[in-house]
Amino acid sequence: MKEERLNKSVLAMYDVRGIQDYIFRTNYVKEIIGASAMVENIILDGMKAMLAEKREWNKDCFLLDWEAELKYEETIFGNAEVQMQVLFIGGGNAYVLFKNGSVCKEVNRYLSKYVLEQTYSLQLAVAVVEYTGSYQQDYLNINEEMWKVKARMPKSMPLGAQPFMAADTATGYPLTKYHDGRYLSTESYRKRKKYEEIFHEDAEKILDNMVTEKGDSSMLAVVHIDGNNMGKRIKEIMEGKDDYLEAVRAMRTISVNIREGFQAAFWKMAEYIDQKLSDRIRADRKGKLYRKLILAGDDVTFICNALAAMDAVSVFLKSVGKRRMYEEAGLTEEENQKKYGFSACAGIAFFNSHFPFCDAYEVAEACCSNAKKRAKLDSSRDAAGNTGSFLDYQLCTHISAADLGAYRDKHYVSAEDGTSILMRPYYVKNPVLDGFSDMNRVNETYDLEILRRTVESFQKNMPRSHAKKMRDHCVIGKQAVEEYLTFVKSRKMPVPEANQAYWYDALEMMDFFLKDEEVQDETEDNAAE
Repeated sequence: MKEERLNKSVLAMYDVRGIQDYIFRTNYVKEIIGASAMVENIILDGMKAMLAEKREWNKDCFLLDWEAELKYEETIFGNAEVQMQVLFIGGGNAYVLFKNGSVCKEVNRYLSKYVLEQTYSLQLAVAVVEYTGSYQQDYLNINEEMWKVKARMPKSMPLGAQPFMAADTATGYPLTKYHDGRYLSTESYRKRKKYEEIFHEDAEKILDNMVTEKGDSSMLAVVHIDGNNMGKRIKEIMEGKDDYLEAVRAMRTISVNIREGFQAAFWKMAEYIDQKLSDRIRADRKGKLYRKLILAGDDVTFICNALAAMDAVSVFLKSVGKRRMYEEAGLTEEENQKKYGFSACAGIAFFNSHFPFCDAYEVAEACCSNAKKRAKLDSSRDAAGNTGSFLDYQLCTHISAADLGAYRDKHYVSAEDGTSILMRPYYVKNPVLDGFSDMNRVNETYDLEILRRTVESFQKNMPRSHAKKMRDHCVIGKQAVEEYLTFVKSRKMPVPEANQAYWYDALEMMDFFLKDEEVQDETEDNAAE
């Protein structure tokens, strides 16, 4: 820190770099869950550890509980004893106001060391600017300074394994620990120890316990969900809010609403799985059909049984669509929903429980990005320019699927004319918007319910063996489909009324939508005939 700031009030911004890569840089669920728990509140955890260690500091002079007082009073300047105040934490960044730069310098040193000691390989980026009293100016300055810090910050990593050392295949780090019957790198060891501090179940069996029937149906799904246009909308809300009191109140409200909105949607989805799907998917109930991995603001990742994935994501996106980022005085409930309502996009990767998990996660991320591309198209927005909630999915049959665009260009095009045979991503209708937005209407072509109805029609009318052949004919081309349809009709099997554009998606998803018992019986009877 510059010497001239040591005796002045300063604003600091903290950002832990590379969290996503750190969490998923392994194929072991125990390590993923442990890493997620480790970094979830690492900056606040570090500040609490610092205050516990520095007994000469008065804890009452360091205000960490930023959520307790959403309205925010100018405590740091209204009380001569207060030295530090966390303004808010949002988007993975913490904004902290210090009355004295010398205290900020000590905190920065401690936190940088704490993050490294806890995680082994993560780095803390710190930006500090002089406090001016203008929120708009300080926010602009601190973000510009953080950009500069990251640009010149060396990406130093722990020493990798030397040629004569045994190495971790996922990270390249040397194996340094023997734990639980396995040699581990220091990073993996710390992730596992964190898991063991919090959970007591056998993590090695988490995936096996989540499948429908081991040895028969061992398919799972990893889901990645991300909010739409969060940064842009926050910027619009904060436009013109220069007073610190007003601005911090607004940012605290936004940060809490984002976190609570996405958390509420996750637990609504979890309740739906427990109450509506568990018995239908697996009657013996050996364990939960889902597992939370990341639930941080608008960034959500979880694993679930493959049969639960589509319904679970649909429930999540509909639930989060009922929430709002902000409420502006003078606007009606509908106007606030239209202007500040949430939407999100999801990516689902279906994979066998023994498929490399880190690769499956990359596919889920790629699917989420692809869903966002459709959501951002002008043709997908409503009249006010808002984006809706979309989902995309992919079956992981090969690790090259992580490069989603190239993989689909190679494997999901018609041999006849080279056009795509996919309709996905699909739109998840938000009933809350009916009456004051045309979002549902403009996206009706990609309505997820069309896919659901098409799948149900195939499940009811076509034996699985014929469905597989129909799917293969879709790849060949329209003429091949028509020829096979002639055969199917000769066997007096009804075909879906939906446009053939949806058929490949539906045929590929037949095993990942739950069947009604009567539909299952009918299909089995048809197969027997």
